[in-house]
Amino acid sequence: MTEPVEQPHENQDTGPPPETRGEHQPLPVETYMAVQQLREAGFSEDQQAALTTALLRVLALWTQQATRGDLHAEQQALAQRLAQQLDALREDTRRDIGHHADALREDMRREVGQHADTVRAELRDALAQHAALLHTTRPESPRWRDVLLWLSTALLGLTAVGVILLVVSRFVGP
Repeated sequence: MTEPVEQPHENQDTGPPPETRGEHQPLPVETYMAVQQLREAGFSEDQQAALTTALLRVLALWTQQATRGDLHAEQQALAQRLAQQLDALREDTRRDIGHHADALREDMRREVGQHADTVRAELRDALAQHAALLHTTRPESPRWRDVLLWLSTALLGLTAVGVILLVVSRFVGP
């Protein structure tokens, strides 16, 4: 808000501003009666001018205060309207985001479901092919010679691992 600009005070001796001094404007009836009453009360023209100037300043201050009050009330009303509009926009935005999020969730759910169905179908086909392949090819019964070969290979591997561990423990250990 703006502060009232303080104008320099005039002394009662100085009278009204120079542009009105000497020039007599036609006065409205109420003003004419007020001036007459001041003359009858014994006020000089300078005193009348000073009193009139003071009254005009009081009226100007009252007008400023009233205008400030009106502006303040107008600003409050505007702020309230803007706050209501902001709340309405916020609610609309929240609602729109909710709708979009629901739509995205539904799209993702549908696409994931379709993808899962496709993967299930591919796995089913692959398992069916493996099952068919297993049923068509029968494994041969193990021969004793193959079993002995396998056992000797496993024993040789275990022995090699044991020797390596012994060598490592000798060089690394205390």
